[in-house]
Amino acid sequence: MTDRPLAPDSTLLVDLDGVVAENLSRLCTYLEEAYDHDVEPADIDDWAYDVPGIDGHVGTVISELMTDHPEWYFGGMDPRPGAADALGALAEAYRVEIATHRLPDTHDISKTWLAEHGIPYDEFHESVPADKGTLAGDALLDDYHGNVADALSAGKTGLLMRRPYSDPAACEGAHVVDSWADVVDLLL
Repeated sequence: MTDRPLAPDSTLLVDLDGVVAENLSRLCTYLEEAYDHDVEPADIDDWAYDVPGIDGHVGTVISELMTDHPEWYFGGMDPRPGAADALGALAEAYRVEIATHRLPDTHDISKTWLAEHGIPYDEFHESVPADKGTLAGDALLDDYHGNVADALSAGKTGLLMRRPYSDPAACEGAHVVDSWADVVDLLL
């Protein structure tokens, strides 16, 4: 048997966007509809990706979506392939807690979305600090290398869900996974 990086009954903190929810395709749809900017998800390889025609970058657009169109944005995302089944299996071995930087006033939308897609979790953190490493828990699964680096610095196990904008070199020591199947293979 392979040694697992996380003991049974440990707490696994899980991010939503880019990990459980497919955020980039929804973002690209909005960029096309609102800004006439045709871009593929794989092309957004940095959160400072410039969007022509606006005074800002993709992070500015995401902030706009969270404040002005949260139901459309969050409620319309598809789950990442395998997320529901994987989290169902993981929830049998670990405590699964959602730790997202979505705005707190959108959490009801997020919880409804999780329920509609049959995605289990034990707790939804209502307030998540900028440094996710300060949250109580044993491991963090996130798509942003900065969050994973914070978790590693805090002594947690770090799992980086690779996305076009993720930089594994920025969180040395993290377990880099490409899919939910990889997460299951690593932890179960």
